Amino acid sequence: MFLERICIATDGSDLAVRAAQMGIELARSGAGRIVAVSVAQPYFSMRDEAAEVPDAQAELIRARKAARAHVDTVARIAQASHVDCEALTPLSSAPGPEIIRVAEEYGCDLIVMGTHGPNDANKLFAGSVAQHVLANSAIPVLLLRDPRDAAPPDFPEAHLA
Repeated sequence: MFLERICIATDGSDLAVRAAQMGIELARSGAGRIVAVSVAQPYFSMRDEAAEVPDAQAELIRARKAARAHVDTVARIAQASHVDCEALTPLSSAPGPEIIRVAEEYGCDLIVMGTHGPNDANKLFAGSVAQHVLANSAIPVLLLRDPRDAAPPDFPEAHLA
């Protein structure tokens, strides 16, 4: 499989940056083009006792700034590696489908991303965006997992001798 364009999905986490580095290295061996995508994901919530309505405009600005910072990091890594990078920050409350849409729209041959993001407070749900992309993308997906999350090998005692 020849890789002409790679979609690198990033959420700004350390693991996402490592995945971006891997994706950029793969792009260097192919046509040298990537599409960096970070979904601007606003969070709107109100407590029952909240006295005032949250500032929706401020939250949208925050989400867009965060997403822009994430793709800018990937773009700097790509530039240092002489890889063309198009940076996108679509707005959505559901990043998984948006990542797939971008990868399809830009004709990507591979999606590269980390498995755990900064918003995964519970390990049970960690990686749900990556799981969605993996389960629903017709484009091949390369997931980078944090080695600290890997379970040690389960060898029976008899095989250790």
